[in-house]
Amino acid sequence: MFVLISTLISVAILVGIYHLADKRAKQHARKYRLLILLRDVTYLLRRHRAVTHHTFQDHQNHDEEIATINQELRGMLHQLIETSRFENKPMYRVLQIKVEKLLKQWQEHSLARNQLEHGRLIRHTLFLMDEVTIAWLAVIQREDLYNEYQMNWQTVIDNLETLTQLRISIQDIHTPDGAMRIKNYASVMIRKLNQLAVITPLSITAPMPTKSIHTLNEYINDRNHELNEDELYRITSEFSLAIFNSYEQILSDIVETIYRPLPTLRLA
Repeated sequence: MFVLISTLISVAILVGIYHLADKRAKQHARKYRLLILLRDVTYLLRRHRAVTHHTFQDHQNHDEEIATINQELRGMLHQLIETSRFENKPMYRVLQIKVEKLLKQWQEHSLARNQLEHGRLIRHTLFLMDEVTIAWLAVIQREDLYNEYQMNWQTVIDNLETLTQLRISIQDIHTPDGAMRIKNYASVMIRKLNQLAVITPLSITAPMPTKSIHTLNEYINDRNHELNEDELYRITSEFSLAIFNSYEQILSDIVETIYRPLPTLRLA
């Protein structure tokens, strides 16, 4: 009888361990999948912003490309809702509603408003990625990774906030106060990028952002060095790519440490 009871207890313990391991494996897989989907949504929103910006700028028809992006975005958002846990579905539905509104109304916006609305949604998506990452780190109880990630995340967000302010100010380039405001934000932007370069040097010191930083420095310090609206938008687009590449590296390092490497951005 004692042997039987001991055997039953051992079996129950093994079943409990297996159940817990299976539950954790499913949690890891779900969070991994959510991050991949959110990363793809972020990329598609950035791509949509770029194409619609060119539509405003050059007045050419990009309807076919925009339609393709719209279809991919809707598919990704549907997968996000399907993948998330029941209690988290509402926040992904909110994202879906906001994206759908943008896809239908962007043509009614000005060029500057188009940049602003896309920027808001991109940051919204990034905050969802941050929430998933923080929750994941809390589950595995890696305080060291949590603290490192939080510090790096704040640097990324500071860069994005400054970039948004710089982009919004570009619309006022033709006024003296506006031009001065652009130079002030540009100066802050360069300082923020230098801080980010300490964390992810390869993303910021790549040829394109390095050249743009140099160009912007000349614009700030030399009264005879002028940049037009299109040139400033191009520079901020390069900075945007550098910042997102930095976050991609930060996120990839964390996820590889706690689970497995993220796949190469499949839409890139």
